[in-house]
Amino acid sequence: MSLGPSLNLWVGDNGAGKTSVLEAVSILSSGRSFVTSRSKAVITFDKPGLTVFGCVRGESRSHRLAIHVGREDERKLRLDGLTARGQAALSRVLPVLYITPHTTDLISGSPSIRRRFLDWGAFHWSGGSSSYFTSLKRAILQRNAVLRDGILDLSVLEPWDAQIASYGEVIDDWRKTFLDCVRPLFESLCYRLELGFPLSLFYKNGWGPGPLHEALKKNRPREAKAKSTLVGPQRADFEVLRDGERASDVLSRGQLKVANLALTLSQLHAASHLGISPVLCFDDVGAELDDAFIPRVWQAVFETNSQVLATGIDVGRMGLSSKWLRDAEVFHVKHGVIEPK
Repeated sequence: MSLGPSLNLWVGDNGAGKTSVLEAVSILSSGRSFVTSRSKAVITFDKPGLTVFGCVRGESRSHRLAIHVGREDERKLRLDGLTARGQAALSRVLPVLYITPHTTDLISGSPSIRRRFLDWGAFHWSGGSSSYFTSLKRAILQRNAVLRDGILDLSVLEPWDAQIASYGEVIDDWRKTFLDCVRPLFESLCYRLELGFPLSLFYKNGWGPGPLHEALKKNRPREAKAKSTLVGPQRADFEVLRDGERASDVLSRGQLKVANLALTLSQLHAASHLGISPVLCFDDVGAELDDAFIPRVWQAVFETNSQVLATGIDVGRMGLSSKWLRDAEVFHVKHGVIEPK
């Protein structure tokens, strides 16, 4: 498919295969589908694996991307005809965000979901540097292995503490910088989407005040008993608050839906301000949003000049004005077959 630079729509009946197009983009960007983390669930039943090719055209240059995923999750990655060292190389070239019925609730979900939100921003705000993330993860895994073995002399943890502090505080700065960019945009979008009251974001680094190295050293006795690292950037989180109360405790389901949309849109706007152009995958438009609300969401989306890949039953139900549809590329999907409409 040759896609337009702005709005691209796939329409067709439920089960026709529209979401599979967006899943392909998701796999190319992040290595996994936004619907499921299980590779086998995405691969056709009688096939040994899946392959996705794509071309990303930027202002200064273009990139060719490819990924093959086998049934046992074995992977081959290519960038511009060469073997890519890791998924980060493709993610750097093709940042993607999602508004879908499958998206897990950022506000009420687990801290790990919010850490992924933070780390998407930290990764791109760092210029796409993945080495700190992989080094931090490795150091924590090795420290936990030492703790599980049982130790009498806690000073043996010092080398791992130094590594975790070195990598973790850099990642912490990236996370805070990203959330500082998102915060005013989120507050503005909550107002524009007519939530009816202000919400605020509060960042938690995972170890409290003071240097990370001191926190790790102080908690060594407690962690030796737990046989696990209990403080550090792997525990980072952020809270969404209304008048000092957690939004997950006081907002209705409908209000949480609006707040979650505002978070994703503020992420999109923040990236746009930084000069990053994420592709937005907007799945099943209109499925859970009423007719009066959808145009406000579209307005916020188009302000970023992002490329949008959207799916729906038909164009008429997607809440798009004739102005927005003027330059759209529209495709019809039936039984897995895609044709220009």
